[in-house]
Amino acid sequence: MAIPCAPARVVNATWLSPHMIRISLEAVGDWRWHVDGVGDERVDIAIPRPGETAADVETFNLPEYGPGWVGEEPPWRHYTMRAVHDGGRRFDIDFAVHGHGIASTWAERAEPGHVIGVFNGGRSRAYYEPPADAEVQILVADATGLPGLGRIVEGLDAAVRAIVVAEVAEHDDVLTLVTAADVEYRWLIGTGNGLGDSALPEAVGELPVPDAPWYAWVACEAAASRAIRRDLRGRLGSARDRHHVIGYWARDKAGDRPADLD
Repeated sequence: MAIPCAPARVVNATWLSPHMIRISLEAVGDWRWHVDGVGDERVDIAIPRPGETAADVETFNLPEYGPGWVGEEPPWRHYTMRAVHDGGRRFDIDFAVHGHGIASTWAERAEPGHVIGVFNGGRSRAYYEPPADAEVQILVADATGLPGLGRIVEGLDAAVRAIVVAEVAEHDDVLTLVTAADVEYRWLIGTGNGLGDSALPEAVGELPVPDAPWYAWVACEAAASRAIRRDLRGRLGSARDRHHVIGYWARDKAGDRPADLD
């Protein structure tokens, strides 16, 4: 019988840039991650407490754990499944690191053999869902949205044209993505990401109305995402079912759990 929170062991930790680290993991036991997920597929993970090397998976699997739980809740966070390999036995999760927050600080010290918990119930979950007729895609992200953006871009069909607007802390955080699609990249350097105001709303506000049926996906700080949503619906006239805008975190709020937005 499947358990709600399954263990996964760190195989490797690789720095992709000064502010992004990829943790490659393998399932411990016979459970497997989904292989049908796309784009910004969500994964909830239990994280080792500071100074520990294994997450408290057992607490999440107690019969009494759930709504109304009165005990101490071990740390857990929402992340994006960056890639899935070997029929779901192995997978990668990319962490935007920023020097604080329990997930970021664990990722910086993660080593092979560390164990996290993966909430593995139900079907795969994602926001990214372009309409079948979308010839153009506008893809927007800050550092927290880059893992999802990367998987989306890499999976684009050759017939798709895309505009990527991405905001990172420094030039060395710009990532190279391999894709079959025709993609125009607009990298914003040194803004947002906890450094100051995000430049993403202004950059999106400079985009012209696409010349073909289009779709937009946005994943960034909450206030910036709301401003971009207003622009998509107002100036660009996007229908509600032709864009998905997600606030991944909220500026000036403690911790690193993503913000909950409608």
